[in-house]
Formats: sequence, C-alpha cells, structure tokens
Amino acid sequence: MNIAFESKIERGLPSNSDEIDHILETSERTFKENYNIRPFKVHHTLCRSGLFEIPEIVKTARNIIGSGNAADFLALDLRKESISSKFTEAAQHDRLTEVIERLGEGGSWIRLSRTQDYNPDYARVLAMLIDEIGTYADRPFRQEVTWATLTVILTSPGISTPFHIDHESNFLFQIQGEKDVCLFDPGDREVLPEIELERFYASSYNTPRYKPELQSHGQIYQLTPGEAVHHPPVAPHWVKNGSNISVSLSISFCMRALEQRARIYQANFMLRQLRLKPRPPGRSPRGDALKARLVSALEMPNPKTFQDIVYSPMTRLKSPMQFLKRVSGRRGIA
Repeated sequence: MNIAFESKIERGLPSNSDEIDHILETSERTFKENYNIRPFKVHHTLCRSGLFEIPEIVKTARNIIGSGNAADFLALDLRKESISSKFTEAAQHDRLTEVIERLGEGGSWIRLSRTQDYNPDYARVLAMLIDEIGTYADRPFRQEVTWATLTVILTSPGISTPFHIDHESNFLFQIQGEKDVCLFDPGDREVLPEIELERFYASSYNTPRYKPELQSHGQIYQLTPGEAVHHPPVAPHWVKNGSNISVSLSISFCMRALEQRARIYQANFMLRQLRLKPRPPGRSPRGDALKARLVSALEMPNPKTFQDIVYSPMTRLKSPMQFLKRVSGRRGIA
C-alpha cells in the first residue's frame, strides 16, 4: 500500500448527514462468490445522504479547478461519439463549471476525479465503502488496496460511453437518472484477446476494440437510483445514459494482486516484441512469478498516482524498449 493511502482516507460518517449508517445492501454470499470475478448488482443508500446533489458536486468541481489540478476535471462532448469510439477522440469543453449547469441541454460527459481529496465528506464515504467491502468479502481488504478513489460522473441525456476496460476493481453507483451498463466477462478472450490486454498494460489505453458481432456475449444491467453494479478488473464495458441527466459514482481500487497480474502482461508485451509467444497469466505459476518479479524491479519506489502504480515500469522502460525494437528490427526478428 502506498504511504499516502491511509492518511488520506478518513473513516466515519459524512459530516453533514446522519441518515446513513451503511452504504451497501446485498447478501454476503452473493458478494463473496462474485466479487472481482463477475459482475453483479447491489443496492446502496447514498441517494439518502444528500451529498451528491448537483449543487454539492458543483462546489467540489470548483474546488478541483481552483486547486490547479486540471487533470482531475474532464468534460467531453460525446454527442457525436458511439460505443465503438475512443475517449481520446472526443472534444473537450472549455468552460468546465458552466457545462455542469447546462447538462440537460448538451451532450456532455463530465468526470470529477479524486474527489475525496477535494471534499472531506466524499473521503468519509470512500472510507466507509472500503470497510464495508472488506466485511462483505471477509478478507483484509484495506491491506490489499494500493490506491483508491471516488469519481463523480455527470452525463447528459442519451450519451454513450465508449467501450473500454479499466485496470481497477470498480463499483458504479447510480444516484440520479437511469443508465444501461453492458458488462462482458473479463475472461472472454474473444471479446478481449490476450494481445489487447498486453497492449493495454503497455500504456495503450485505447487498445480494446468493440466487436459488434460479439455483443451477445455481454449482459446489460439497468441502473436506477439506489442501485450499483460491480465491474471486475479489466471487464470490458460500455454505458448508455437514459433520457434524463445522470449522476453516478465510480469507486475504484487498485490492489496488490492486480498489479502483479499487470506486471505479467507487461512482461509478455516485451517478450512479444521479440517475436516470442509468452504464456498468458495463470498457465505457468513459476513463469508468472519470475515475470512479475523482474518487471516489479522497475516500479517507482514511492508511487503517488494511479499512473505510477500501474504503468511506472513501462514508463521507465520506454527508451530501452525503443532501442530494443531498433536492434531486433535490424536482426530481422521483429
């Protein structure tokens, strides 16, 4: 766990709400059998807290913008985009806080990242969720987490979020409006081939490609206020907003086991550059351990961000890898 994790996540109830003493509502059996393996729905109480009404979110957005951390506030125009688009293809809005107030008029997709760092009540919500997940999963969850964040997502009516995957373990909580979330099995190698995972972990975030002919492999979960759906790590998904403004919370966790798997994929990406055919994770425990150990040696000593935790080995290897490609190309093996 990074050193800053414990100090930034406060425990306890939101300071301006005495209505909730718990957040998740589900059965322990359902949770334990499915968590980090397959999608499943839960109910939640966050709609009762009043913490995620638009005015409170606007205050948090202004705190983010005032901090100068521009990367933590992203506003995209997705009117022309579709499930098969890429986030990097969408145009960014310029006047960020104003676009929130015009959500019902336009085609906006707005993301407020790391909100726990800008709103202490959000930090308390995140802390409650970490403790509750540990209880439901019946494991020392807090000790497994290396990075955690609460992201607020605001969406105009009818907007589609492009098909993509995330490294993290995630829960998407619906607060206002409705949306359809289509999730695919993270182990379905027709939908998500090994080579796409390798490229994803080599920093090619847009690598996963939507395959319309495989849409039947996915399951659509309709979310209404008070419902949430679990996204297992690297589960491919797309989202389609309903006819009203949507407010959602994305709770994401990096975990030690996920970073170890990322190191194996990163090692496999490098081996594939040499025209080798590496085994996917899980096929060779001894080989997996060796790959993870070698790539982990390149990790940043004191990671502070998501990028540091997941991608620092590849970032530090960028120049040597470019050299390796040139050398292997001259030898006719790449």
